Amino acid sequence: MKERGGRNSLFTFDRMVALISVLISLFLIRNEYNMPNPNIQQTIGPSFMPIAILVALIFSALLIFFASYKTERKTGDADAVQAEPPSKTSAGQYKIMGMVVLGLVLYGVMLIPVGFIISTSALIVWQAQLFQKGKWIRNLVVGIPFSIVVYYLFVRLLEVTLPGGILPF
Repeated sequence: MKERGGRNSLFTFDRMVALISVLISLFLIRNEYNMPNPNIQQTIGPSFMPIAILVALIFSALLIFFASYKTERKTGDADAVQAEPPSKTSAGQYKIMGMVVLGLVLYGVMLIPVGFIISTSALIVWQAQLFQKGKWIRNLVVGIPFSIVVYYLFVRLLEVTLPGGILPF
């Protein structure tokens, strides 16, 4: 954990990221409530999911904020024994991070023309292969049904329009 101040400083890296995340989330929630309501009738409305995700982000940021205090107390005595040097990020890790970003960019490009089910299945299999090499069958068995279930839940139950793409539904 990087610190700007002393050991008991409020401004550790984890705490700063958590506080900034809470502030940005609150700002975005305020903006979401100020958005005009659409004139079409929907079951839950377009602002439900962004607000739910932002509330979950606030909750997660607060957990990180308070967990950093707990971790600090546990490692307080261990720091006096010996400080371990920070680990370096290897070239392989940078390659994987780049491949993750590439997969997300391709997903964004493919989503509308190809459709949600195919592009999401491809993304899940791609990301799983990056971290669990060689488990093609398991990744396909998880990725394809997951995409179909999510599509069904959003389109049929929540009445949210997702791109069908080349599939006939």
